[in-house]
Amino acid sequence: MTRDEFASLPPMIALGLIYDVASARLREMPLPAVPRPPKYDGRVSRGEKGFTWMSEMTQRDLEWWEKAKRENAAKGDRYAEQNLKSASALAKWIEWRRLFPNEAWSGIRGEDRVTALPPQRDPPLNDWGPRTGAAPKNQDKSGFGSPEDDGRESEEGEYGF
Repeated sequence: MTRDEFASLPPMIALGLIYDVASARLREMPLPAVPRPPKYDGRVSRGEKGFTWMSEMTQRDLEWWEKAKRENAAKGDRYAEQNLKSASALAKWIEWRRLFPNEAWSGIRGEDRVTALPPQRDPPLNDWGPRTGAAPKNQDKSGFGSPEDDGRESEEGEYGF
């Protein structure tokens, strides 16, 4: 059979022929491992501007951030351990994105089960919201409330009468 004759066959017949010819080698080959989607989503910090979810990033962006995090971890500064942990999480995302480049991810963000937006070149920038360790507006750095606000409702009226 020539190449042109083979190319003119219906796809299912051609696929069957390929399997029949390659079946001896295929039987000896182990089934390749297909990576499971990451269970938890991760955040990539964009500084004070906010963060993006790893699940909404393209493979190219994931690879760029993973490389940057590994380089920063190699510096050995105080964030080295955190950068290495982020790079490991990004590596799992890269492994999954290689096989599923356009798949919308479903999994857990924080304590919520979500379905993310499909990956995009410019994923949405999310607000950090209240950061841990930030003192509420009515508290000073000591953790105690300001003298004017002791946390109780005032028995006086709106104008102090």
